[in-house]
Amino acid sequence: MSGSAADRLARLADGYLVTQLLHTAVALGVPDALARGPRDAVDLAGELGARPGPLHRVLRGLAAEDVLAETGDGRFALTDTGRLLRTGVPGSLRDWVSTRGELYFGAAAGLPTAVRDGGTPYETVHGLPFFAHLSADASRLATFQAAMADRSAREAGAVVAAYDLTGCSSVVDVGGGRGTLLRTVRDGLPGSDVVLFDLPEVVADSDLPAVGGDFFAEVPAGADAYLLSRVLHDWDDDAAVRVLCTCRAAMRPDSVLLVVEAVLPERAADDPAAVRMDLYMLLLLHGRERTAAEYAALCTAAGLRLTRDVPTDAGVHVLETRPA
Repeated sequence: MSGSAADRLARLADGYLVTQLLHTAVALGVPDALARGPRDAVDLAGELGARPGPLHRVLRGLAAEDVLAETGDGRFALTDTGRLLRTGVPGSLRDWVSTRGELYFGAAAGLPTAVRDGGTPYETVHGLPFFAHLSADASRLATFQAAMADRSAREAGAVVAAYDLTGCSSVVDVGGGRGTLLRTVRDGLPGSDVVLFDLPEVVADSDLPAVGGDFFAEVPAGADAYLLSRVLHDWDDDAAVRVLCTCRAAMRPDSVLLVVEAVLPERAADDPAAVRMDLYMLLLLHGRERTAAEYAALCTAAGLRLTRDVPTDAGVHVLETRPA
């Protein structure tokens, strides 16, 4: 095989292997072990409970991808990329890698059937909806939640930096989960009244003022601003409109609803990360990412109008909506 197009296609086809090399390294604890300095496979295997021969081959595979550096004496060291697989370092992607290697990887095998016959790949492969399958294993759930917490923290800072909420004295975060975004908003609006709204079991132990309920039925009324972050993409269009209608019913005529989501570009090459997020939704859930025009149409169906589209530095947009 020769030629740049063929080489690129071969590397793309081997993406599954790179995913599992990264996942294996994290699962064994290789990055944290190498944080103390270069080691060879025999040394690492003794500490990590692995077989030296296969481990050496995995380390070589990671060196070929510039995740590790291979020294002349048979030892391996972390590169700048590899350091992001360590536990507890700023910007760590360790849990992000684990979710892809452990959770998403197997579901991808169900994609051809889903495209051909319908259904959700994750449910086809595992026999349970995504969140039900997660909840059945505490370790699996913890890894996923940690990955989402890291993403939420990055996005929360970017949202607050991009959209000025000055003047909003009351804010309700609808479907706000652990409240990462709402805490960031509160820190920028000292003295404001904030309410975290989610399922009762989600908000039961929150340190924020919280109300438990169902956002398909009712949300706290009369706030200056409502946040709806990474919620609508979990749902199909009919369900998304129902959520928006519930929020619209709670809003005053001068309230604002901020929808925080990835926004699909008109051309995939303009924002590959948003396109990949849409593919995650195809694999895992019944929802999807949408273009700005598609979000505008959902808002119109719910008695809202999209008034601004504010991009952030974290790959999500703040879609400002107001009562029509």
